[in-house]
Amino acid sequence: MIIDLSVNKISKRFGDFTAVDEVSFTVEAGKFFTILGPSGCGKTTLLHMIAGFHEPTAGNVAIRGKDMVGVEPHKRPVNLVFQHLALFPMMDVKENIAFGLKRRGERGAPVYKKVNGMLERVGLPGFGNKKIEHLSGGQKQRVAIARCLILNPAVLLLDEPLGSLDVNLMLN
Repeated sequence: MIIDLSVNKISKRFGDFTAVDEVSFTVEAGKFFTILGPSGCGKTTLLHMIAGFHEPTAGNVAIRGKDMVGVEPHKRPVNLVFQHLALFPMMDVKENIAFGLKRRGERGAPVYKKVNGMLERVGLPGFGNKKIEHLSGGQKQRVAIARCLILNPAVLLLDEPLGSLDVNLMLN
């Protein structure tokens, strides 16, 4: 059994407040794992620790067997779709999706071939030239997911992944 993500007794305290208290779990390669709980219970803080935006107060995170302590967020094989999506309003859909590839130094036609393939994958073929403000909430959500998936992360984290999806999409 190959483990993509291992969280071991991870905790996060902000002063006297404990946001996450000794959480442990593993996620096998190719599996989905869901964290459920009421608002304010620490789900987002946990995701931020896995992604490297917060250092744990205690415990550790390993991705594909490698300890992530001290590894900066942009060097982790993780992508996070934020609850508020964090799309770039000055870029069209294709530029939003291509952003990470370009940051890696990829250029030209191969980038846009990957982008078009990803648009197909998330059900938005032909949307590449659309402005972000012209998209529905569900379409924006799928652009944010495509922007993460195109980088082939070892672990994809989704914070409130169904919050912006269109009702019609969920019914089909």
